[in-house]
Amino acid sequence: MEVYTGPHLFIKHEEANSRLICTWKSSPLNDLGYRKELIEHLHIAQKIKPSQIMWLLENLTFKVGTISKKWVDENISKPIFKAGFIAKNQDGFDQVAFVVGQDVLAYIETMGIFNENSTSGINPKYFATETEARNWLNEKFNTKVTKGENQNLEITFKGTDDNGKAVFEFREQSSKFDSTINSFKAIIEQKHFMRNNVEKYSSLTPREKEVLKFLIKGYTNKQISDKIHVSHHTIRTHRNRIWKKLDITQVAECLSYQSFFV
Repeated sequence: MEVYTGPHLFIKHEEANSRLICTWKSSPLNDLGYRKELIEHLHIAQKIKPSQIMWLLENLTFKVGTISKKWVDENISKPIFKAGFIAKNQDGFDQVAFVVGQDVLAYIETMGIFNENSTSGINPKYFATETEARNWLNEKFNTKVTKGENQNLEITFKGTDDNGKAVFEFREQSSKFDSTINSFKAIIEQKHFMRNNVEKYSSLTPREKEVLKFLIKGYTNKQISDKIHVSHHTIRTHRNRIWKKLDITQVAECLSYQSFFV
């Protein structure tokens, strides 16, 4: 049964399954449009109290920014989760399923709403197809190993598009979809971090970069001093300067800079 049709979002209720199906029929152009549709979704969820929610992102191209991710987490996801009507699947995930759209980057940014900094507590599941998502929500799992499942992934160069961008085709078993998308997500986050922090890293002297590399590997000040044959006091000085230039206060924070040494 259809329960909402907005400028971009279409929601129907499958009463027999206590399931909301949320489909982006078109993509919002900005944060305001995106938030308005999610507020409608929240009101409907609070009224119907479904035990399952499935999101179909086929037409979503809007990339959720950091501010809106936090807003969604606090104002949409948290109230739904705290209300307690969303069931938990037998594998420990909350029964909230996301189905990827053609714009994988938009999909990855949506996944970012539920990262380790999320306060809502929702642990959703991600799928390549609607059929797989429905089977999971219905607890119908296909354990049969398909032909070629243990084969290596395939990456094929398909040439360049009309804008001169390289096009690659990536083939992997759909059963490995979660891990594959998370790998893409990690690569993109690493790229963003490098772009946003390259000036800080470039401000380090060659010696400071060398010390940073050892710190990332878990070496103590004394171990580093033995490695590069300088005094413990000198290493402490380098370390303090690194902390100041990178605007960090502890070793854990410098681990993000390991991407510069890959």
